[in-house]
Amino acid sequence: MKQTFRLFWLVALPIVLTLASCAVEDMPVVVTDDKPFTYDSEIDNSVRPGDDFYKYALGQWFNSSNPSPSITKQIQNEMALLLDDMLETSTDPVMVTLRSQVAQTLNDDSKNKALLSERLQMLEQVTTADQLFTAFEALQSLGYSPLFRLIPYANVGKKGVNIITAGAMTQEVTRFAALKDSTSLGSVVTAYCTHLDAFGFSQERIAQITENAIDVENFEMQAYNYLYEMARHPQPVPVTCRTRAKEDDQKMDEVMKLMGIADEELKEQEVLIATAGIGQLLVLFADVAQNPSNVEAFRDYMIYNVLAQDLPFVPSINKQAKPLDMLSSALRYNKYYKYRLLTESYGKENICKQQCQDIMEQMRQNFIRRVDNLDWMSASTKAEARRKAEAMTFYIGYPDQWNEKLTPEVEGDVLLATVTQLRQNAVQTISSIRGKDADELGWDLWASISQFTTDNAFYLSTTNSLVILPSWITKPRFNNDLSEATAYAVTTTFGHEFCHGFDDSGAQFDENGYYRNWWAPADLEAFQAKQQIMIDLFNQLEVYPGLMADGANTLTENMADYGGQELALECYKQRLTDQGFKGIQFDEQIKKFFLSFAHLWKGEEELDKSLLEYYYKNDNHSANHNRVNGMMRLQDDWYRLYNVKPTDKLYVAPEGRVKIW
Repeated sequence: MKQTFRLFWLVALPIVLTLASCAVEDMPVVVTDDKPFTYDSEIDNSVRPGDDFYKYALGQWFNSSNPSPSITKQIQNEMALLLDDMLETSTDPVMVTLRSQVAQTLNDDSKNKALLSERLQMLEQVTTADQLFTAFEALQSLGYSPLFRLIPYANVGKKGVNIITAGAMTQEVTRFAALKDSTSLGSVVTAYCTHLDAFGFSQERIAQITENAIDVENFEMQAYNYLYEMARHPQPVPVTCRTRAKEDDQKMDEVMKLMGIADEELKEQEVLIATAGIGQLLVLFADVAQNPSNVEAFRDYMIYNVLAQDLPFVPSINKQAKPLDMLSSALRYNKYYKYRLLTESYGKENICKQQCQDIMEQMRQNFIRRVDNLDWMSASTKAEARRKAEAMTFYIGYPDQWNEKLTPEVEGDVLLATVTQLRQNAVQTISSIRGKDADELGWDLWASISQFTTDNAFYLSTTNSLVILPSWITKPRFNNDLSEATAYAVTTTFGHEFCHGFDDSGAQFDENGYYRNWWAPADLEAFQAKQQIMIDLFNQLEVYPGLMADGANTLTENMADYGGQELALECYKQRLTDQGFKGIQFDEQIKKFFLSFAHLWKGEEELDKSLLEYYYKNDNHSANHNRVNGMMRLQDDWYRLYNVKPTDKLYVAPEGRVKIW
């Protein structure tokens, strides 16, 4: 018996050990996400995820009598505080000088007032066309935008250009608001012009200046709004509008020379005219000798323009002037320098540049692999798409090295004279971009057309470049103290911008930024068929009860949202797999990703029906709730994880879930 028992164990022991070993190896490794995740605190379980995932994820916020601010609102507030802190504490030599001069000006602004008065009186003496042109040239040399201004841009083929557009005398946000309401625009002009009495202008003269300034300003406003659309959706043809008769050529060339522009720069399209409206304004200005009333109109507009730009620095007249406002106004036009100061003040260590750069490169490779595996695209079109993806340039956060040549130098002890030097430096910075390659310019271009404090990221088809501004990759939005699911949800916006290169508009441009059809005919037809499915799916959604979404108007942004979520989710899944997440643990992280995506688009406009209607009429992005719900219904994982059924409102049958990339 004992012998039999021993024999049994001699045979059985290796088997038991083997089974035990297999059991240990097969047991799932416990992987946990030990970082906080707070985006489940606003879930409303009374809402079925398949009926309205946005309301499900944010229902408690919707139902709150005092809803917490969205991340976007938090960032707006924090960026404002950052700007104030930089203005108050920066040790940059120029900022130290400006703070000292602001303090002196608040005590005694007589020198500033005298300098502004001198400029206004110089304009007041203008009575002829020749005098008007002389005054215009003098103001240009001082860095003003007396009627027109140049802004840096990148034209088709990655060429750095300057665009002639409206003069900038007030904050751009005010200009956009004024476009919607001409009454508001007139109020702005009137409010500035009332201060002319402090410079010896009679009430009758002030009324005349105000009337003329409003007329010209309305003309400018009609053209200015075009810039936004041009930036978001580049035109497939050059935007130069030199539409004028041959007899106007000589006069126009003279105006261009006054602005420091050579005729060959126009011919080479290193300088573009933003719209036909600006072209007409240029012609009117060139023709002032033919109509004395035009001399008066443009003279009065320039009086208003100079006053509006300089009034912030004369606190004895402008009772609203505050030290921080004066400092901010001094930096208004010199975007590159301001971007540098804010980056250094915020601290590069707080901007997750390298981490996001790595994720962007992973997205690039994932996109290329996805293209290679597409069953609806031919080899020739795949090669073109691959080439464009490989050539796309990323500008994330800030430059590795600042261009010291663009750092302004100031001297003197009069604040308005220092501000003039800053404006002159800004004009030199803009001019330095002309005719150069956008890739060569790099951050010299992007920091000169962007604001550090602007909460944005963008893609430009004409340069095949993607820019992510700092607010998108800093706390509280991109927060490495929280679950990684929240950060990867933010990266959907990175993928969104990447996929703008391949949406219905971006796909018309090649890897070098040229408008070129690189699609095989059958592939383009299939691509457009998928776009129609996307349009139809979003037409099924509501902006609010009774107002259906416009899938055609929002197609470009919806396609970018779709591609962005696909790329970000794939990157996150790869990250989870590398960390050892499996099964239920893996699924829980994906649910966190979806909830984080909903919170990414939590916005105060969702609580205001009038705002929803305004954005519906004036924006080509879907309403935030549709950006979330519209994407969820295309994700197979979402159906599985939230048990979405055919009876749910957002349900789309598998064969109807459009798959593009």
